[in-house]
Amino acid sequence: MMIEKYNLINLKTVKSTNLEIKKLLLLNKKINNLCLSADNQTDGYGRRNTKWFSYPGNLHLSILLKPKCKLETVNQLSFLTSISIGETLKKKKKNINIKYKWPNDILLNKKKIAGVIIETSSYLNKKIKWVIIGIGLNLINFPHLKKNNFKASSLKNEKIQIDKDIFIDLFLKIFFRNYYFWKIKGFNFIKNKWISNIYKKNNNIVIKQQNIYVEGKLLNVLINGGIKLKIKNKIKDLFYGDQVI
Repeated sequence: MMIEKYNLINLKTVKSTNLEIKKLLLLNKKINNLCLSADNQTDGYGRRNTKWFSYPGNLHLSILLKPKCKLETVNQLSFLTSISIGETLKKKKKNINIKYKWPNDILLNKKKIAGVIIETSSYLNKKIKWVIIGIGLNLINFPHLKKNNFKASSLKNEKIQIDKDIFIDLFLKIFFRNYYFWKIKGFNFIKNKWISNIYKKNNNIVIKQQNIYVEGKLLNVLINGGIKLKIKNKIKDLFYGDQVI
């Protein structure tokens, strides 16, 4: 099995690990499979430019890839990243209660411990130039957010101790193995692992789209990262929103 090689850079303080990789790309367009972590991140961000609370001791990691895929399938890498985080944590503790929340969050004991952001650049024909995957994982500290449906937590708060460097090393091995299989096998094996561990209540999930709530049974994940829901007796495809149950 030919798993691709990658390089890991560790920095002390950056505004954002994603932004740091973008800077490096401007200096050298040929770089690929570059992983960059930072002890401190002063201006981390999530989807739609929401603030990501970064604390010293937590994991702030970005991965630069150049997959030969179209723009419509690139969000599959967010699901790949989520299951890779879950698989890494299960190597540490087998009976861990890890669940995934659409589109890009990882829950431990029903509390958010990690998030993933995908940023891309593509050519006019919608082929991908590069993808940067940003990963935030609360190892030690976490924000105390009042308004969110899901409380945040950290591995330490959930009584799981793991050294950051050991986690990164194991995670990257698992991630690049999954990335290799994704390139040769496609999305199905990733999708099935993710779906089998989605967070749900009474077999249903609830998605918030702006001020509208949509409840239904998850039937499938679409190739672009959207989801197919059965709502009463109707089938509906959703392409944006946040899962709140």
